[in-house]
Amino acid sequence: MAAVGVLAAVAAAGSGSGCDEDEEYCPGLEPFFFDEAEAIADHERRLRRQQEEARKEERRVWAEKVNMAVRNSILDYDIKQDGQYYNRFYFADFSKFDLDEESPVGPMRYTDRVCDEYWPNTSVNILSVKIASLDVDWPIYVYGTVIARDSIDHKCIYLFRRDKDHCQLITSSDQSLILTGPKRGLALMGDMHVEIDLKMKDLLGQEEELSKGFSTIRGIAGRHFDKCNLESQDLATRLSTMVVTYAVVHDAAEATILIEVTGGEFFGKITACTTSIPSIETASGPGRNCSSHKKEGSRKSLDIVLHDSNEAGENCNGKGVIQLLRSTISLSQEEDLLVTFVDKTGNHNSLSFTPDIFGRVEAETTVGLTSMLVKVAWSLMQV
Repeated sequence: MAAVGVLAAVAAAGSGSGCDEDEEYCPGLEPFFFDEAEAIADHERRLRRQQEEARKEERRVWAEKVNMAVRNSILDYDIKQDGQYYNRFYFADFSKFDLDEESPVGPMRYTDRVCDEYWPNTSVNILSVKIASLDVDWPIYVYGTVIARDSIDHKCIYLFRRDKDHCQLITSSDQSLILTGPKRGLALMGDMHVEIDLKMKDLLGQEEELSKGFSTIRGIAGRHFDKCNLESQDLATRLSTMVVTYAVVHDAAEATILIEVTGGEFFGKITACTTSIPSIETASGPGRNCSSHKKEGSRKSLDIVLHDSNEAGENCNGKGVIQLLRSTISLSQEEDLLVTFVDKTGNHNSLSFTPDIFGRVEAETTVGLTSMLVKVAWSLMQV
């Protein structure tokens, strides 16, 4: 029927030419040749364009509705945030971005690549997440999630994740959450975000929201860094004020650590730090440059806990490859990585590693009667 309409329109146009039907030639007019197939094809092309425009408009309306629905779902109210606020990362088009998708990017991306040229990148080490103040009495049992979103893909990288059947007991503001991430080095170009969704149970089993919101770690634009800057961010919501303490590392390399017991058994704690992370007293606020530390006790408060036999529980038999809470740490290529072992009887030892931009290195040590092998894989921190 569409083709008939096209032909009828063409015929009607031709009938108004002003020439008699019996005349073979009209002065001043070019001969008219009607291509039926081309007319049908042209009509079909116009129809397809109209249909495609309609589909685009339908997709646009759908995307706008989805984006707005997600934004409305994360719009919250808390008097500690001066009213309305977004309780999750919202700098995205949610018709294309899944807020709950875990980042597929893992560690050691450049360990086995030889890079002739590369740009120095900045990274972040999350050192602790603490409850600085609490509107109810201690102790409390904490569960939920703490997530980092970095400059690589802004997807979820878990720092802390526990369900309500596996809570962590927190007894004071000095105690940090036991962090089990990130699974890779965190890249900082644009702003990075730490998203907190924590709940609590008291000793009577009553459940309440403890903290819900996110903090922003400012990107590198317009900032000056030495090897390492120690900073912190507060988040006041619900029943608490959370404090995230972190080190911004310039010209960063990623270290992925594996530790194996090669002789005897190990029960104790293993920590990692870099030679430029200061004691807490040397960093009075965001952006203060790192310096050497003087107090060993303060220094320990900023070490990254790789393993704690008390936390590993039944998963720790003291032999073979040790289960680590965290296995990655970022450090400036101008500093060293220190891995420290302390067993349950107080024996201790440390290993120092000089960073590289790719490749692997290993070293042996003994702690008391236990022999240990430490392997470190180096990688660039490229966005």
